[in-house]
Amino acid sequence: MKRRTFIKGMAAAGASTLVPAGAASLALSSCERSKPFPIGDFNEVIDRGGTWSIKYGRAKNGEIPMWIADMDFRTDPYVSEALRRRLDRDVLGYTTTPPEFIDAVAGWVKARHGYEVQKEWVGYAPGVITSLNQAYLTFTEPGDKIIIQPPVYDHFKLYIERLGRVAVDNPLIYDEHGKYRMDFEGLEKLFDEKTKVLLLCNPQNPVGILWDKETLATLAEICERHGVIVLSDEIHGDLALYHKTHTPFCSVSDAAARIGMIFAGPTKAFNLAGLTGTAYCIIPDKEKRDKYLGGLRNAKLDEASVMTIEAVIAAYREDTSWLESLIRYIEGNIFQVEKFVATHDLGIKSIRPQASFLIWLDFRELGLSQEELMDRFIKKAKVIPSNGLSYGPGGEGFVRLNLGCPISVLNDALDRIAKAFAR
Repeated sequence: MKRRTFIKGMAAAGASTLVPAGAASLALSSCERSKPFPIGDFNEVIDRGGTWSIKYGRAKNGEIPMWIADMDFRTDPYVSEALRRRLDRDVLGYTTTPPEFIDAVAGWVKARHGYEVQKEWVGYAPGVITSLNQAYLTFTEPGDKIIIQPPVYDHFKLYIERLGRVAVDNPLIYDEHGKYRMDFEGLEKLFDEKTKVLLLCNPQNPVGILWDKETLATLAEICERHGVIVLSDEIHGDLALYHKTHTPFCSVSDAAARIGMIFAGPTKAFNLAGLTGTAYCIIPDKEKRDKYLGGLRNAKLDEASVMTIEAVIAAYREDTSWLESLIRYIEGNIFQVEKFVATHDLGIKSIRPQASFLIWLDFRELGLSQEELMDRFIKKAKVIPSNGLSYGPGGEGFVRLNLGCPISVLNDALDRIAKAFAR
């Protein structure tokens, strides 16, 4: 199947058949909405010069930056329009988080993820990582242990250690079939009186795993038995691929609801990384919820910005055609990488992600050190990936590649990789 035909068909499917059940009831009525928008041109190459981009700030010698989880697409037009409407009012004063924010989050989580939450469980969160950091400060003391499951997002360990806590690794098991799973036997051996928290990445970044209900329920049972809280980073959950469904941690069992705290938001799915603090939390257990939200208030971190409020409400209450088309486009980019790996004898293996726009690539067959691998990428291919080693044990010999870009940019990067890694 030709690439153009594939993308066109997938985009059409996203627009016509993949709006989640119940999502239509969340959308604003046509009289409230300014106008219908086109789905968007994901093939457009956007000049990000002059935008203070972190991603492109590292590309100073003609490299293609494919590292940080920041897409090169225009934001959902409904979100952009909501921000423009607010700016047109010329009023940006002190703002409270309105009931519409909570309603939008609760409605979205039910419609898209099948999890019906009580509205009092939902709260504003000042960004996922900031909120996780505040949870460490609220529920642990310096020297306490927090379990992570590498290869996993590098900022987990970074901020655990910056805040004087101890990150304890329970590495995922990577089997002979190229599949990852949690090591529950190893996990049981790690608990002691200093272990207070397990940090869950759901979906798992960088591997892209959508953890299933059985796995999450087992994790909840083990952690509750040892008196450990589970903090679940679910920022990539809205980007479940291939018609799969993200499972929120707290939804899987009563135990998970008692010990779990979810942190998520539209930042990744709607490409809003520059709007700091665009997030929410879901905490079913009242005692933990009151303690956590009280900690946010004490640190003056409970106040959402005007634009954050507008963006979250627009993302979660408007038409979902843009998001569905984005997901189909990302699947097309994954298909392109898999075709590249299959047709070029470079010794590369790709692990198909179940969520997000990030792909985990295995270069271990080449026998290069991690320094040699990254040197080949940056100096020879002039492509900047994320260094697999930064994600902890199990990341050696891997890189993470950001596929949230136009197909022309991806093809350019793949051509460069082919030349740099030719046998």
